[in-house]
Amino acid sequence: MKIKFWGVRGSLPSSMSPFDWSQHFENLMIDFFRCGFSKASDVSHFIQQQKIPQIGGFGEATTCVQIIDEKQSLIIDGGSGIKKYSDFLIQSQSSQNEFHILLSHFHFDHLLGLPFFGPHFQETCVIHFYAVQPEAEACVRRLFERPMFPVSFDKLNAKIFFHQIQPYKVNLINGFKVQAFQLDHPDQCFGFRVEKNQVAYAHAIDHESVRINHEQLGKDAGLFEKVKLLYFDAQYDELDMLQKKGWGHGTCDRGFEVAHHFGVQQILFAHHDPSVSLQNSRNQKKKAQELFEKKYINSSLSWDFAYDGQEVELF
Repeated sequence: MKIKFWGVRGSLPSSMSPFDWSQHFENLMIDFFRCGFSKASDVSHFIQQQKIPQIGGFGEATTCVQIIDEKQSLIIDGGSGIKKYSDFLIQSQSSQNEFHILLSHFHFDHLLGLPFFGPHFQETCVIHFYAVQPEAEACVRRLFERPMFPVSFDKLNAKIFFHQIQPYKVNLINGFKVQAFQLDHPDQCFGFRVEKNQVAYAHAIDHESVRINHEQLGKDAGLFEKVKLLYFDAQYDELDMLQKKGWGHGTCDRGFEVAHHFGVQQILFAHHDPSVSLQNSRNQKKKAQELFEKKYINSSLSWDFAYDGQEVELF
């Protein structure tokens, strides 16, 4: 399987201000000369030496993740990142005409890109939505109502179907085994375990992770058990949680604990806070690294912060 992250931001689309970007570029130029480079021809080499977020940040689009196996794929959530996927389909002149979209819950940051998903407007396309919650169709239809959007749902050209799935039950969706599990969130929200070819991906965004171990999680422990990749909400750090307890978002600390209990091989942290600067995100990552080295020094877990456009191959 390949996992493509079209949007990793939390709460609302957000990017640095022009003034912050200006400061960021100034710092990059200082680093360029500090590394011993001096010519325009050195710029590409300098950039290649850095990780992508070091140059371009973590991205601005809200949650949208694609799971791909050859020509089959699933989409999880329709945040503003799904517009990037839609643009890719157009630019690549894709002939794909069937889409399968899982919805974790109905907060606006996970839905706001759906009216801008081009296949909705193409009569050759078929779109399937899947959710545990019975109100999924009503929530999606509401996105296409005036005065919020000029095209009504009934005027969309695509054939659109809604499917209610049961939590914990294995569903075969477009060739993938999909299970939904309850997350720790103030409004009903579900994470998804997606499996194919003995490889498992776990999607746990909008998850406060109040429950950490097998005993606390009960049936929901199945989301995390021995997955290759865990995509985990770390919008806050533990200091933030003193004020934001109950908001439905997690921390790196809790992600590490979950990984430790369930034999997770890799974590990507996401749902990055829109109010946090790139430098603050780096500071958050630095603190997570210090914690990891202190508590999990012998762990084989690999981890990082996710960024828009990132692709991860799972074997």
